[in-house]
Amino acid sequence: MFARPIALAFFSILLWQTPAQAGVREWQNMGWEKINEEEGITVFRKSFPDSAVKGVGGEAMIDASIGKILWVLMDNEHKGDWVDKFKSTRTIETPNDLSNIQYAAFSMPFPVTNRDFVYRYDFSVDQAMNAVIVDVKSVEHPKAPASDTIGVRGAVIHGRYVLLPKGPNQTFVKAEYLADPKGILPTWVVNIVQKNWPFKTLMGLRKQVKKSFVKEWDVYTKVMKPKMKVAH
Repeated sequence: MFARPIALAFFSILLWQTPAQAGVREWQNMGWEKINEEEGITVFRKSFPDSAVKGVGGEAMIDASIGKILWVLMDNEHKGDWVDKFKSTRTIETPNDLSNIQYAAFSMPFPVTNRDFVYRYDFSVDQAMNAVIVDVKSVEHPKAPASDTIGVRGAVIHGRYVLLPKGPNQTFVKAEYLADPKGILPTWVVNIVQKNWPFKTLMGLRKQVKKSFVKEWDVYTKVMKPKMKVAH
């Protein structure tokens, strides 16, 4: 006879939870630990099997459409405006509209050796979530062999952006990365440095999307947007 009152009480708790609380619980259910919340950006960390380096993640609302956020991600010319420790980048190959291979180099403070990465972006639409997914993973490519590194060739083991439309000019962004800079850096140093990545990245995106030259990414407009539900 207590089942119905208990169920109603549980449902009431769910109704009173804020979106932020629900978001934190979703991350925690996937094994992530909340480590910071500042300026509307929530940061998480996670331990992965067979990796001494911890994964980092974050989420925030950004006042821009999905198309503009994707344009900023793909804009190599202005990447130094918002990417931390940025040195240079270029597109190596575009196998198709929804995949491309990138090279990116980063200037590290002395005495740390500079790092570079070769990685692949894969774009897709998750129609059940009504979201754009950007998967990121290191690859090898003959046009950027490891022997041509500027210092140490790092590895993006796993990366993902989830972009959920919340209105014509608002997008909820979730980002997560597990990256190994390689080399002789102590793991504890890597984990301290990388825990700031989600905040810096999402804050950088917030600022960059407001610049006058930012536009809608044409691949999103032509290929992905028709698969999305109308944002309310």
